Amino acid sequence: MNRMVIGLLTFLLIFSLTGCAELKELRVQTAEQQAAIDQLGKDNQACRDSLKDAQNQLRQAKLDIQAREEKAREQSDAFVRMQQAMKAELESKQVALKELEGKLTLTMVESILFDSGKAEVKKEGQEALQKVAGVLKTVQDQEIVVAGHTDNVQIGPSLAKIYPTNWELSAARAISVVKILVADGVDPKYLGAVGYSEYRPVADNDTPEGRAQNRRMEIILMPVHK
Repeated sequence: MNRMVIGLLTFLLIFSLTGCAELKELRVQTAEQQAAIDQLGKDNQACRDSLKDAQNQLRQAKLDIQAREEKAREQSDAFVRMQQAMKAELESKQVALKELEGKLTLTMVESILFDSGKAEVKKEGQEALQKVAGVLKTVQDQEIVVAGHTDNVQIGPSLAKIYPTNWELSAARAISVVKILVADGVDPKYLGAVGYSEYRPVADNDTPEGRAQNRRMEIILMPVHK
């Protein structure tokens, strides 16, 4: 009888220990499964965040494309309106107009704007610039650079006290043009004046015709990148 009791107790002890081990293993498995579930939740949240970021980037890219397309349309419209406004000057070759790589450039020869060696815009030039301003003042968020250029003929002694070199002359002419554009209604915050002297020629300075082409004023219109 005692042996049976001992045997039964032994069996129950072994069964209890086995059950505890299985329970412990089950708890470990449950913890591992819960950790896996938690990690999966984190991964899913990361995926949702990444998707949201991608959607935001796509939305911003579409807005950027729309903005660039709108700028391109504005510049094309400005090109057409400038052609119409400067029709007579274009036909007489006093000005040239081109659109390239997002920039609209109006080139005006010296003779329409200035007398030789002078930086004051003459009446004919003021009338031409008034037409230019009529177009420019309707264009928004565009940088307008007025660039003065000369030939390589050095400043004579009589003018050297006013304009020691072609640097001063080209810059003074650009500033004169800017002031007229502002007076005619162009927003000054979009305007800038620069003088390049003789160092950006478009023709050969060894001929009178080439020097005449190099003595010019460029009005360059380009989008402001925000």
